[in-house]
Amino acid sequence: MFRGLISLLLLATLSTAPLSTAGEAVFSEKDLLDVQAIPVKNINALEPVIGAKAALLMDLDTGIVMYEKNPDQQLPMASLTKIMTAVLILDSHRLDEVVTIDDDFNSMGELGVRMWLQKYEKITVESLLTGLLVPSAGDAAMALAKYHSGSVEAFMEAMNNKARMLNLKNTNFVNPHGIDAENHYSSAYDLAILTKYALRNKDFRRIVRISGATVTSANGQISHSLEGTNYLLNSYLDIRGVKTGTTDAAGESLINLAHNTNGKEVIVVLLNSPSRFQESKSIIDWAFRNFLW
Repeated sequence: MFRGLISLLLLATLSTAPLSTAGEAVFSEKDLLDVQAIPVKNINALEPVIGAKAALLMDLDTGIVMYEKNPDQQLPMASLTKIMTAVLILDSHRLDEVVTIDDDFNSMGELGVRMWLQKYEKITVESLLTGLLVPSAGDAAMALAKYHSGSVEAFMEAMNNKARMLNLKNTNFVNPHGIDAENHYSSAYDLAILTKYALRNKDFRRIVRISGATVTSANGQISHSLEGTNYLLNSYLDIRGVKTGTTDAAGESLINLAHNTNGKEVIVVLLNSPSRFQESKSIIDWAFRNFLW
């Protein structure tokens, strides 16, 4: 609980946008002064048995950790990486900005899932973010990285700078999409903090709830059909996103935002799970049955 309260104080001091000549936009003092209900566990509740290498359950409002397993272990994060990619874009770009695709991503290997962007295609930031977060398109990640920073290398520097701003001590990025690479890792706790930060943005919240969509180029001539991979979005649980990820090194990984009947929300992070959707359901069911706010 103590670490959760520290995290809340930390997030309340961080910028929602990069530094600029106009100054820095910071969270308001209201973040520190608002009184939030604290989740209290039934003392007789048995913790769920989770097979994931690392797992964490966090109360969204307070940042209090309600369950943890190896929360600080550095592990491959697969496409959960794309949450940070989205954060940088949403912090500094409008959704209606038009991006020109300068690269032939279809000839590149090691991008994972693609939305099949075409060279010289013009497409909005919003459409690219939808491709990034719904089907987890690697070509969308590369296009957004280059658009934001001019090069993927410069975008990596921006990603790691943002990680330091958020005090993500067990996180390092070497690409914007999450394909397995040396020194590309995060932890369950860091990813929960990153997700908590991202969820402050209403457009991020909206996009990660989409289970499928079709987006088009700016002139409407090129169409991209996008199918989501979070199979809990339309389940009996009120899941409101966030992101899936799978690679050989990362295994099955997942972050979900769940909402209960009293309006409380929790973040569940699973890294390298033998059954990510079932284990996510198990943690969420356990939390909403055994905690009172």
